[in-house]
Amino acid sequence: MNRFRFAATLGLGIALVDLAGAARSGEPDPPALASRSRQPSALVLSRDGARLYVANRRSGGISVVDPRTARVVAEHDVGRGLADLAALPDGRHLLAVDETDDAILLLELSADAVTARQRLSVPPGPVSVRVLGDGSACVVASLRSQCLTFLTWDGSRMAGAPTLRTSGSLDLPFPPRLMASVREGKKLIVADAFGGRLAVVDVERKAVESVRGLGAHNIRGLAAAPDGLSVMLAHQVLQRAIPTDHEGVHWGRLMGNFLRVLSVDSLLSARSDADLIRDARLIDLGGFGNAAGDPAAIAFDRAGGLAIALAGVDGLALAEGPSAPMRRVGVGRRPTALAVSPEDGRWYVADSLDDTVSVVDPVKGRRLATIRLGPRPERDEAGRGERLFSDARLSHDGWMSCASCHADGHTIGLRGDTLGDGDYGASKLIPTLLGVGDTGPWGWDGRFARLEDQIRQSIASTMQGTPPTDSKVADLAAFLRALAPASPSAPAGERETRGRAVFRAQGCAECHAPPQYTTPKRYDVGLADENGRRRFNPPSLRGVGARGTLLHDGRAGTLEDVFLKHRHPNDTDWDAAEVADLAAFLKTL
Repeated sequence: MNRFRFAATLGLGIALVDLAGAARSGEPDPPALASRSRQPSALVLSRDGARLYVANRRSGGISVVDPRTARVVAEHDVGRGLADLAALPDGRHLLAVDETDDAILLLELSADAVTARQRLSVPPGPVSVRVLGDGSACVVASLRSQCLTFLTWDGSRMAGAPTLRTSGSLDLPFPPRLMASVREGKKLIVADAFGGRLAVVDVERKAVESVRGLGAHNIRGLAAAPDGLSVMLAHQVLQRAIPTDHEGVHWGRLMGNFLRVLSVDSLLSARSDADLIRDARLIDLGGFGNAAGDPAAIAFDRAGGLAIALAGVDGLALAEGPSAPMRRVGVGRRPTALAVSPEDGRWYVADSLDDTVSVVDPVKGRRLATIRLGPRPERDEAGRGERLFSDARLSHDGWMSCASCHADGHTIGLRGDTLGDGDYGASKLIPTLLGVGDTGPWGWDGRFARLEDQIRQSIASTMQGTPPTDSKVADLAAFLRALAPASPSAPAGERETRGRAVFRAQGCAECHAPPQYTTPKRYDVGLADENGRRRFNPPSLRGVGARGTLLHDGRAGTLEDVFLKHRHPNDTDWDAAEVADLAAFLKTL
């Protein structure tokens, strides 16, 4: 494996000019905008670069920006929670993913108006859309449903409003988030939303050709290079055998932040995982003293120049190509989406937790302007906690944020060797934080009676950060208590009714009592860790169907494995039919 290290340098000469809403001579006044949280999630520039369309996750609206004056000229409420945005080839329509409403929207553009012409339901949890090939089809990735939905539209009607139609679907072995189209749209690379797997999909056959593992997690950037020969991924790597002590964090041995360059030929071939990794380049995005926590979106300009959003440290890494030295420019809070001007090469960066778009000049290496998307109310405790949760500077040197291990408040499904159980040497599965406010006490051995105590421990010993103030702890606790449990991964049915009966008959509710499906005690269930510890606090079973690995050390890959392979609890001799019913019930929680 070829490995290159880049020492990203922090660009300190940042000229910050707030031009949003600043009227210029001869320009009309900007529109009156409502005070609300927007949280920009995706950006699309018009073909002529005259308008920038911003999809807003929190408000469900589209902000229309004039890049020339760097201000919002219109705002349109088209959905409830927009997660992604893509342009159709005709230049007059956009596709918007409404994650909250489980829909794909066809939007028509006319002057500065944006009108929803069609709303088509898709499987629950849509998070991204990719236009394929010649632009006559697209695919939507649904995270919660673990599937792809393929859509087409009538190309002969492009003079009018096309009509979206579902042309097929495909189940995946993991929850997807990002996609990249290669081989002229004939193949699709789909990335795991939490772990490090990649699926190669044949678009015409709507079939998974292969699934590869990379030993990575948090793949938040994915882009095909302009030459079509390689695919770039921005991700993190957690080493479960490295303790979360100062040395492990300081030198980046515990958590690394990388750009990975994969050969398209290797991805599409039938060779082994070892070949895929051997042929890749792994590039450090930062180093000790200047880490690059939570790398996110990747994009290329027309000349092959590369930009990578560094979401955890509020930066944008710029380079003339993946093998060139990188410069870092400061932008707003939690940059997560990028667009580049076809005219002057300027980068537009969605600052998701600032409700702004940063404008960056790659030649001068500085931020030129901050476009404010509109007024917003003062943040409450949970809002301030959300910013802290996503801030890698809460850790030593900015290597990781809380979101690095708990992406979207969930879990990356890996193990970490922390002091959460009092010692090193027995790594534990990183738990989901969805619904965590109702599942105390906290920690695998239930040693933390207060959520606030668990937060302090995690920042001080796991992240090796500066001990947080009481107000920061209170804000983080408020954010965590606002996280709802994961949605059921399967609907109720006849098998669920039988499984509920098995759950009761086998006494599962003794440890996992409804409605939270947990209890505050510790139990010996016959599964010891590496240090001989046998008594654990039972995790909540709400949303358990959405977890990729299970039990305290992740030894079980499926719910069925928990019972049939590991005979949980205490070497229970399970009947396979009962386990199938029980698993079906648990997936409805």
